Amino acid sequence: MAHCEGILLEKNLLIFLFGILVWFYPLSCWCLNLTALDLRGMQASQSSVFRGYSADLAIDGNPNTNFKKGSCSHTDNDVHSWWKVDLGANHCLGSITLVNRNKCCIERLIGAVVRAGMESDIFNNAACGLPVTSDQASIPGGHIRVVCDPPVIAQYISVDDDVSYLQENWLTLCEVMVEEYSMEECLQTTTTDMSTAAMIGDPSLSITCMSTLMFVNKQVTNARPLSVANKKSPMQCFMYCKMNDECWSFDYVMTSGQCRLSDVKAGDLKADDQPGCLVYAVVRG
Repeated sequence: MAHCEGILLEKNLLIFLFGILVWFYPLSCWCLNLTALDLRGMQASQSSVFRGYSADLAIDGNPNTNFKKGSCSHTDNDVHSWWKVDLGANHCLGSITLVNRNKCCIERLIGAVVRAGMESDIFNNAACGLPVTSDQASIPGGHIRVVCDPPVIAQYISVDDDVSYLQENWLTLCEVMVEEYSMEECLQTTTTDMSTAAMIGDPSLSITCMSTLMFVNKQVTNARPLSVANKKSPMQCFMYCKMNDECWSFDYVMTSGQCRLSDVKAGDLKADDQPGCLVYAVVRG
């Protein structure tokens, strides 16, 4: 499956607008290939297990939506039910599809949130797309595709549900299917969000340049950040830092998307308490 972010053909336009000559720069497009990621055999877990319907049944490669056939995971009626899988390595995720059960109880997926990120604690990872809607959950055996836009680099994928008004937080997944981009394509896609094609060819951009030293609920102690911007994910904030030669660390507020760049290096990094914030130091390869 190919995914185009813009227009493949470059178009340079010169027009007169109110008597002024205006130049429209080329629009670029990255047509990316999504490939299925085989989750079979990966380590899956969930908040609880109902009558032996364990988490691994959601990644057994069998999308049968008949719950009685024994190929669906199922939690108890937890306060905040969740399911997750450890991918074992970093992957660039483009979409995650949830396969709902057939017949009974399909509405239980209403409000379910798909998350992806680097943290084993799923609630520290950002959501991909929007929560499952009532329309999506109303189709028996429905395949609910959640798009990660922008793509996210992640080791963990999770689904959690705490829709209190239903008074039932059972979580059943008959299959979870994932599509990914190559890491090279992923970095290109993330970089195009910075709105300049010159960044694509930046020789300093390297897959070895990853963020480390993550502190949860902390913000960088720096009264004068290099730059402040809103980004959709910690990965976008990381790439924003990578494009600034002075940036050696950054913090990201999960609730607002605020991204602050800092010139503080790992050895000098200090952080203050700030709930909902993530702090990273950057390793430049």
